[in-house]
Amino acid sequence: MKRIAFVLIATCAFLFAATGAAYANFGPHGSYVQDTDACAGCHRAHTSFSTLGWTGKDNVVRSSALLISNASNMTDFCYACHGDGAPGASTNVQMGVFDSGPAGSTGTGTNSTFNAALNGGGFEKVGGTATVMSAHDMQGSKVGPAIRWGYVDPGTGNSNLAPMAAFGCTDCHDPHGSSNYRLLKDSVNGVTVGGYLAGDVPNPWVLSNEQGFPTGGFKKGAAGVADAVLYKPNYTSPQYAKNSGRAMSAWCSACHTAYATAKDTGAGYDYKQYETVPVSINTTTPTTEVGAKVRYRHLVDIPLTTGQGAGRALNIPVLDDKGLPLEMGIGDNSGVAANSTAPYWDNRGNISCLTCHYAHGSAAKMTGWAVAELTTTTVGAAPKETTATANPLLPANQANQMGVNPNFSQALLRYDNRGVCERCHNK
Repeated sequence: MKRIAFVLIATCAFLFAATGAAYANFGPHGSYVQDTDACAGCHRAHTSFSTLGWTGKDNVVRSSALLISNASNMTDFCYACHGDGAPGASTNVQMGVFDSGPAGSTGTGTNSTFNAALNGGGFEKVGGTATVMSAHDMQGSKVGPAIRWGYVDPGTGNSNLAPMAAFGCTDCHDPHGSSNYRLLKDSVNGVTVGGYLAGDVPNPWVLSNEQGFPTGGFKKGAAGVADAVLYKPNYTSPQYAKNSGRAMSAWCSACHTAYATAKDTGAGYDYKQYETVPVSINTTTPTTEVGAKVRYRHLVDIPLTTGQGAGRALNIPVLDDKGLPLEMGIGDNSGVAANSTAPYWDNRGNISCLTCHYAHGSAAKMTGWAVAELTTTTVGAAPKETTATANPLLPANQANQMGVNPNFSQALLRYDNRGVCERCHNK
């Protein structure tokens, strides 16, 4: 049962009264006019009793953000509308399902499929039933502070694996609206990944091919309200737009900086103590760390055609798979319509982070070589299968306790083991 008790129901009641539905960049989220009442759905100027603070540009957390809430963390506050059983929004990110919510099962403000899995997965379930095996761990939901996997200190070229304390919904999303798809923030980790130019002209990095998604990104004020009237988001059928150099992968790499290119530069990437398998999940002696290495990674923000042709790795034609969404050109909705005969995949499509991974959480499980530890041998680094007991880094109710070295999670993958690889390479 969701933790709605922490947040006043008044917030959700406001959503019904004001909009009838809460969709990205409208409802209470953005496109405000000068006499807006939307602020009052979440804030009180003089009578708030919330202890949740706000963070300035100096990264200093200050006193109350004046929220209508007694929630102890931002996740619980957001779950008041986006949690299981909450009436405020159909996007139930807690259970990873588009439920009836305020739109009802016959809602017309969306092209989503009711009771289907959300494009981003979920934080506790996927599709309302499948247990999440890995997730962007939210404040108050799993194991606490989140390790920034794939983050390299730009100043030194070395890894910085310090936990992100109090990681939550607002580390990725701006509840007040943004130029980007799905309220994705215009500045992340000090990196500009969207925003507005002079005269409030939107300058987004992440775009969508959903019906009515505004050309050039979401505007502010009355123009943004006009955008919202035409916009019909699809939360259950991915329609990511190609925007090479400034697409979803570029947005993700604001935190996961090491994944922006094919390999790391400088002195290499060192996972340090995280490379050693904890004794608690291994029946053998923990292995020696492999140390700083130049680590090669799969290219992103590239078309399928890059890997096709004589002597290359991709099968022609590639398997047509709705479950691994590509980023298509602006206005290209190949395979999206329920009655469409077009392929979901198209050689014009770009591979993105979200082609292989969910953004919120995945139910995929890892076994066999997919969870092999990387160990040091006399001839160099080599994989070694790991025997699991219990993984302390995962919730106790998860049946599959194994994960991928070095962080021993299931890596938010869309399919079990390396199913995402085989669907492209088809060997």
